[in-house]
Amino acid sequence: MMLALIAVVLFCVLLYNFAVYALPAAIGVTVGYWAVTSGAGVIGGIFAGLVAGVITFVVGQAVFSSTRSVLVRSIVAGLFVIPALWAGYSLVLQLATASGTTSGIWQHVLAVIGAAIIGATAFARLTGYDIRLPSDHVN
Repeated sequence: MMLALIAVVLFCVLLYNFAVYALPAAIGVTVGYWAVTSGAGVIGGIFAGLVAGVITFVVGQAVFSSTRSVLVRSIVAGLFVIPALWAGYSLVLQLATASGTTSGIWQHVLAVIGAAIIGATAFARLTGYDIRLPSDHVN
C-alpha cells in the first residue's frame, strides 16, 4: 500500500513538472517522435527529444533575460506560460474527476486554481525569480 502511494505521488510530481515545462516538453516529444519515425531508433529519438526540449527552454530563457523590450518579453513569457496554464488546467481537472470530486463546479474551481499555480511556476522558472521568503535570505 505504501509503495502504491509513493508511486502515485511520484507520478503527480512528474505530471506537475511536465505541465510546468509544457512548451519544451511538447517540442521535445514532437522532435523525438519525428526522429523515431524517420529511422533514428528509440535511443536516437529520446536523445533528440531531450536536446530539443532543453534547447527550447534555454533559448527562451536567454531571449527573455537578454532583452529589455516589454513586447518581446511578454511574447516569450506567453509562449511558455499559456501552454503551462492549459496543461495545468487539464491535469488538475482530470485529477479532480478521477479522485471522486462529483461536483462539476468544484472540479473546474480546482482546475483554475491548479492552472494558476502551474502557470506562476512556469513564469518563475522562465524568469529565474527567487521565490524564497525575505527571512530566508542570509546577509
